[in-house]
Amino acid sequence: MENALFSNVQKLYDNGLYECVIPAASLLSTVLQNDRNVATLEMEYQTMLYLSSANFEERNYRMACNQLEAVVMQRKAMLRYKSSHLSAIEVSYSQFQDVELSYRIAVCYKELGEHSMAISTLQAVKSRTPRLNMLLARLLHHHGRGVSKSEIAVAYKDVLRDCPMSLTAIEALIELGIDGSEVHSLVVNAAPLPKNIEWLSSWIKAHAQMYGCKHREAAKTFQHLNDTTMLRQNEHLLTKIGKCLYYYGNYRQAEQYLAMAAMINPHNMNALCPLAVVYGYNSKKKAEQEKLMTPMRIRGSGEFTSAHWFLYSQLSYMSTKNERALIFTDRALAIDPRNIEALLLRGKLINELGRHKEAIDVFRSAQCLAPYRFEVYKGLLASYLELKRLKDAQTMCVLAVRYFPTSPRGYTMLGVTLFSRGNADAKKSAKKFAEKALQIDEHYPPSIALMAGLLQDEGASKDAIKLLRKQVTNYPHPNLFAMLAEYLSEENDFDGALHFFTLALRIEPTFKRALKGVRELTKAARNSNVATKPSASTSGSGSGSSSSTNVAGSGNAAANAMATPCGTPNHEWLLDCEEVSNDVLELSSPAVVPQEDAESDTFSEPFWQDVDGEMTN
Repeated sequence: MENALFSNVQKLYDNGLYECVIPAASLLSTVLQNDRNVATLEMEYQTMLYLSSANFEERNYRMACNQLEAVVMQRKAMLRYKSSHLSAIEVSYSQFQDVELSYRIAVCYKELGEHSMAISTLQAVKSRTPRLNMLLARLLHHHGRGVSKSEIAVAYKDVLRDCPMSLTAIEALIELGIDGSEVHSLVVNAAPLPKNIEWLSSWIKAHAQMYGCKHREAAKTFQHLNDTTMLRQNEHLLTKIGKCLYYYGNYRQAEQYLAMAAMINPHNMNALCPLAVVYGYNSKKKAEQEKLMTPMRIRGSGEFTSAHWFLYSQLSYMSTKNERALIFTDRALAIDPRNIEALLLRGKLINELGRHKEAIDVFRSAQCLAPYRFEVYKGLLASYLELKRLKDAQTMCVLAVRYFPTSPRGYTMLGVTLFSRGNADAKKSAKKFAEKALQIDEHYPPSIALMAGLLQDEGASKDAIKLLRKQVTNYPHPNLFAMLAEYLSEENDFDGALHFFTLALRIEPTFKRALKGVRELTKAARNSNVATKPSASTSGSGSGSSSSTNVAGSGNAAANAMATPCGTPNHEWLLDCEEVSNDVLELSSPAVVPQEDAESDTFSEPFWQDVDGEMTN
């Protein structure tokens, strides 16, 4: 009976009927245990191999792990007895070799969340295959506690020595901080390197630039690959270009590339997640954002990954359903704690809810995982300013400038922070930082807005208006339209102001500042009409004088209605929607904070001068 049952278990396994193997092999195992006269070590061993492997394939990881460990012990016993049957089994089934058994045990521990056991299982294997090295590297990288970066890098390097085209290992090494030239040398000197892959050097260079905070340069390098090689229009390459532009802050172009990648593959979550964020920055309508969800609505809830939950959280956030968005981000992070977009969104949501200390912890976690993301420092700055921890805030400004020297974002953030202080010397330095930002990118909207605000503050209103007109002619932006409309209103050009408020509303129909501006202009026009009616019944010269005085007065009232209160400069438009808001930067209305968190209400004077000196040198 046992021979017939064994041959049928073998046939079931060979045909991939794993769910059928489990009960049959279990019955055979019981028979062999109860009748020791017919049981042989070889038959028991092979039966346990079939049973454990079937449980592994059916994702019964706890059962499979226990059985695989028992199989490894049996294999050691067979080696002591020098069984010839063992080599025959491993020749017929490569997955039953010792190394592969250890791999499966490690996978079981990983799926069960016992990462330290998985790591120790793999480290016990003396001669590891590339697959084992990759699994070990990933486990050390994502779950290793107290593990140095050099130890993680060794595992990735072992992968590249055998498989130099492992692009994931290449990117991971660069993310760990390994120099791009070292990675390139390792790949080029690998023995099995295929021919005609000159593009790989540019691929490595682009990743080194991306993780080195040189996002615009990385986008250009990836773009060069797209334009000059047969890799053009590849979804992964388009996603990389879009991500680099997104990290740089060029959301319009980022949307184009990410949308193309999503069009090629609607299930490409690496493109869909940043595209959802970019849609929010570009003021896309809710209907366009919901298109990203269409491929997911045909899925069952069991297929949802961390990225899927993030998309739902981003959609909820753009619909101003912050509490719901926070629930979805928690679900995303419960599946993958390394989801950077979910971490950044969670920090932003918590900040908006007033839990600034908790937001700092979230942004610090994001900084450990992705120090190359500018949004980390922007979020920390916002949190520190809300808590009046100005020394920490100024540190974030300086770090942003030093970590992103080829990006206008850090210089703009520092410039806005200095401008908001109201100090004459600080404003002078703020202008230098604005000029530096515009040297890097003359069309970067926040830098344009900052420079226009500085010019307006200096009394050079015509220069500010000229700068904004030039920008919005080629690069329309609702914030800049509204800013220009306000400046025109202050110059009593109400027709021009209304025109630009209208253009802002065409791009973003629910734009509150533009709607408020239109209401104020309408109110001023009504006041003007009311003021001219009584003057019509008065005598000639007196009538004209009274009318002009009333109209001018109503115009001033309209301009004053849109000015920032407390006599402070209007910083509402110094940054576009993705930067630190005026509510954070304006400290003339102090928030209620615990006494232990409060600091001096002014920045220490020398801090920006050090950066100013570095920039000059």
